[in-house]
Amino acid sequence: MNTTLKNSEKKSLWKGPLLAFLSGTFFTLSSAAVKALTTINPMELLVIRSIVQIIFMLIIAIYVKKNLFGPKGYRLMLNIQGLVGGLTLILLFFTFRRLPLGDATTIIFSSPVFVMVLSFIILREPCGFFRALIVALLLLGVILIAKPPFIFQFFYHVEQSYDVLGYSSAVLATIFMALNIVVIRKCKDVHFSIVVLQLSTWSLIFSGILLYILVEFNGDKIVIPQGTNEWLLTSLVSVLGLAGQVLVARALGIEDAGKVAVIRSLDIILAFFLQVTVFGEIPDWMSGLGAAAILLCVTGMTFENQIQNFMDKIP
Repeated sequence: MNTTLKNSEKKSLWKGPLLAFLSGTFFTLSSAAVKALTTINPMELLVIRSIVQIIFMLIIAIYVKKNLFGPKGYRLMLNIQGLVGGLTLILLFFTFRRLPLGDATTIIFSSPVFVMVLSFIILREPCGFFRALIVALLLLGVILIAKPPFIFQFFYHVEQSYDVLGYSSAVLATIFMALNIVVIRKCKDVHFSIVVLQLSTWSLIFSGILLYILVEFNGDKIVIPQGTNEWLLTSLVSVLGLAGQVLVARALGIEDAGKVAVIRSLDIILAFFLQVTVFGEIPDWMSGLGAAAILLCVTGMTFENQIQNFMDKIP
C-alpha cells in the first residue's frame, strides 16, 4: 500500500513539469512551422489553427458532457483568459512585425518575471529568494542568447533608431502572456477542453478581424497552401499548436504558474537549436553561455522541491 502511494506521489511530482516541457516543445515546433511558411499570412494560419482547436475541443467537451460555457462561477474568468489570450496573439504579431527578432524574443521570454509577480499577487503563490534567483538567471540567459540591440548597442556603438510603438507592444504582449498563464491557473478546476475552447474562440475572432483588415486595407492576400510541404506544415501548425495549448492547460492544473512559466522558457533552447539546424544560423559563445544558464534555470525549477528539502536539512 505504501509502495503504491509513493509511486503515485512520484508520478504526480513529475507530471506537471513534464506537461509544461512538452507544451513548450510543441509550441516551439509549431512556431518553426509558421516561420517556414513564408508565403502564408500568420493570421491566416492562426485562423486555421483556431478552427481546428474549436472542432476538437467541442468534440471532447460534448463527449465528457461539459457545459460549453464552463461551470458557473468560472464563466467570467474563462472569457477573460480567452480575451487576454487573443489580444496577446495580436500584440505578438505586431511586435514581431516591427522589432528585430532578438529584441522581441528577449522581452517576450521575460514573461516568467511577470508570471511570478502576478501569481504572487493574484494566486498568493510563494516567491522567495530561490525563485527570485532563478528569474534573474533566466533573464541573463535570454539576454545573452538574443543580444538585443537596445542593450548591446552601448557596447558595440551601433546606432539604431528606437521604435517606441514596437517596444511598447512587446512589453504589453509579455504582460498579457503572463496574465493569461495566471488566469488559466485560476481556472485549474475547469476541464481543459473548456479552457482551450474559450481561448480558441477568442483567437478566431481576433485573428479573423485582423486578417480581414490586412486583406481589405493593407493589400494582403489569402493564400491556399500549395504542394505537399505547405499542406504538411499548415497541418503541423494546427496540430502542434493544439497539443501545446492542451498540455499547458493541463500543466497549470497541476503546477503553480511561476514554475510552469519558467519550465516553458525551455522553448528558447529548442528554438535556438532549430535556428542552427534548420535555418542555418550559427551561434557564438555568448549564445551558448545563455543556453546553459536557461537550462540551469529549468533544472532548478524542476527539482525545486528536492532542492528546498535538501537546504532545510543543512544545519
